[in-house]
Amino acid sequence: MQTALPKKLEEKIEILCEQGCSQVKQILDDAKKGEKIEALEEFNGTEIEQIIDELSKIMSVYDEP
Repeated sequence: MQTALPKKLEEKIEILCEQGCSQVKQILDDAKKGEKIEALEEFNGTEIEQIIDELSKIMSVYDEP
């Protein structure tokens, strides 16, 4: 069973996705490198992990053959 994300996280994920795949990929790349992500600076570490995890799941759909 998947736990629903808090509304403010869902809203941020929607906003980021609306900016396009390139922007989301850049955020994911920055996260992998351990770099600070300006778009997520309002969130704490746990929230950022949840956002990154959800964005990764969303983007995995586009990576499938």
